[in-house]
Amino acid sequence: MGFVMRFAWFRIKKLYHLYLIRRKNLPAVIRDHLQACLHLDVRQPVLQTEFVVFDTETTGLHARKGDRIVSISAVRLKQGKIDLSDSFHEFVNPHRDIPSAAAVIHGILPRMLDGKPTLEEILPKFIEYIGCSILVAHHAWLDMTFLNREMVRLYGLPLQNLVLDTVLLDQTFRWMKAPSAQNLMTVNSTLSALAGRYHVQINGHHSSFGDAFATAQIFQQMLKQAQKQGMTSLKHLLKKAYQPVSFRHQEVSSM
Repeated sequence: MGFVMRFAWFRIKKLYHLYLIRRKNLPAVIRDHLQACLHLDVRQPVLQTEFVVFDTETTGLHARKGDRIVSISAVRLKQGKIDLSDSFHEFVNPHRDIPSAAAVIHGILPRMLDGKPTLEEILPKFIEYIGCSILVAHHAWLDMTFLNREMVRLYGLPLQNLVLDTVLLDQTFRWMKAPSAQNLMTVNSTLSALAGRYHVQINGHHSSFGDAFATAQIFQQMLKQAQKQGMTSLKHLLKKAYQPVSFRHQEVSSM
């Protein structure tokens, strides 16, 4: 979905918010979340925009087949600076087994989650933490799939925040340096690869906090590049991030 369609959908959702806010059965934290997102101004300068960079660890990759979140972490960026004093980190009891293949990757064992809160307890805290900030994640679609599935299950609606994906932003900056759709399709877009390109060291790879912190540092470097490229407003950054590679290729071909 391109930026124009995404932004139009965001405007339509505002009207839907007004309807949802009137629902008496919504918890206060969800009502506050909806009201906060009603007033987001995409014309604001990038350096005055508050971002929340987050990551999740799960029991597997298939939310529709019953995989669940076991850890969620986030760090906040204010005025382009990471604020580690204002971070979020929680283990989550998924009330299901953790396959050994997943445990080997993130190192979270079932016994480590005994007595930990469930997502029903953690999600309201996370929603309160993120407010109406712009969310940022690496391969954001996967994390958002899990979060929104739980949001719909518990509250009947997905998260209302706009989301940026560091993979798409990396493609944007690589495209601006060397416009070649073929190069973008073959580039390594793992978190480790991006960390190498943006000179960021990952500590605690495959832990939700370690990956969120590394992604925040990568995004911090991306914001500096955005400023150099004249992307001074949030709207401009969002527009570039959501412009499909195929459309960029058409632009170059027609020049």
